[in-house]
Amino acid sequence: WLSGFWIDDYVDLNKQQSQTVKLLIKDTRDWHRTSQLPLYKADLIYLQNILSDSPSEQALIEHFNNSREHWQTLVNKIAQPLIDVAKSLDENQKMQFIAKIRDDINEELEEYEKQTDAERSEERLEKQTDTYKEWLGKLSQQQLTLIAKANDSYEPRFVQWQKYKNTRLDALVAVFDNPAINEAEFSQNMLHIITEREAFMSQELIAATEKNQALYAKLLVELRHTLSPKQIKHAKDKFKDMIEEIDDLIVD
Repeated sequence: WLSGFWIDDYVDLNKQQSQTVKLLIKDTRDWHRTSQLPLYKADLIYLQNILSDSPSEQALIEHFNNSREHWQTLVNKIAQPLIDVAKSLDENQKMQFIAKIRDDINEELEEYEKQTDAERSEERLEKQTDTYKEWLGKLSQQQLTLIAKANDSYEPRFVQWQKYKNTRLDALVAVFDNPAINEAEFSQNMLHIITEREAFMSQELIAATEKNQALYAKLLVELRHTLSPKQIKHAKDKFKDMIEEIDDLIVD
């Protein structure tokens, strides 16, 4: 339901395009509900089982990597329909779409530059702490120290992410602005841009992402050994609520 409003923010579609996109959203939503949500539920149950024992960092990292494949599955599913919509865009629509994405990137940079490194670190720690409180309830001083220590070791990635976004956007501009490109080449290049996300990432970004994921897994293992029975129950209730929400969406 929200997807239509999101798309309207990026490009003004004509009546036929709007009908095509609405049908795409409906078909994708129905497919996602019946085929993907059960997989998300299975992942949550598996993660709960891992964390109920004494998980290894490697087991958690493998789970994170497997779960990330769900996003790739979704992207692969909608890639060709999105390409078909892109083929129907006129020059003004293409320019509007590119300009909106560039504005978003620039706005993110402006917000980033309003803070110092210390302020960004403090904000990140606050968000992390709030997340763990949501899952565990009141945190002990030992747990707060572990979270703060992990936050201090976090590898900032904003600059690398900005470079990635601009590189990917430049590739899209090159496709949209190429008057000599034929339909097959357009589809091939668009498919690469939509589905091959890591192709536009620097090795620095990939390395920083892997480092932060390892830090996250390490923190979860460390926190697991500090949990009180009350916190364990709090986490189980959180898992239960999320699984019930997925069940409601599957049968809705």
